[in-house]
Amino acid sequence: MPLISLFAGLVAASTYVSSAPVLPGLEIASAFSTQSYSVIDGDTIRLDDGTRVRLNGFNAPESHKPQCDREAILGNRAKERLEELSATGRTQVLQVPCACKRSTEGTDKCNYGRSCGILTINGRDAGKILISEGLAVPFICGKDRCPRTPRPWCN
Repeated sequence: MPLISLFAGLVAASTYVSSAPVLPGLEIASAFSTQSYSVIDGDTIRLDDGTRVRLNGFNAPESHKPQCDREAILGNRAKERLEELSATGRTQVLQVPCACKRSTEGTDKCNYGRSCGILTINGRDAGKILISEGLAVPFICGKDRCPRTPRPWCN
């Protein structure tokens, strides 16, 4: 697959899009028109235009409606760590296709109406950073569906 490069100018002091290759296995990737965002939890952000983006490739513990006390603690840590990383590094948000049935992307039948994306911080995938720190686990979906969501925090 040929590499696709993306470029956009400076959007905010800590947020920018630079030339970057599409990650392996992704057919389409583009920059969201809005790059400034806030962190909802360890694997979801909200762009300034209101778009909610589920970050692909990992699952973080829930900070909203956790299933156990340990998940609540880890969920808050994952959210705080993603906020910290975002505040101290240059970020890039790429939009990627969601793993949903055809014609359902953008609806509640697909990913609870969220878009899908990849967040990099100083060129590193945010999910891989959280995984390496024990604040997330890998979660790889297929083209049109995902396996059962891994949630090992309450075992």
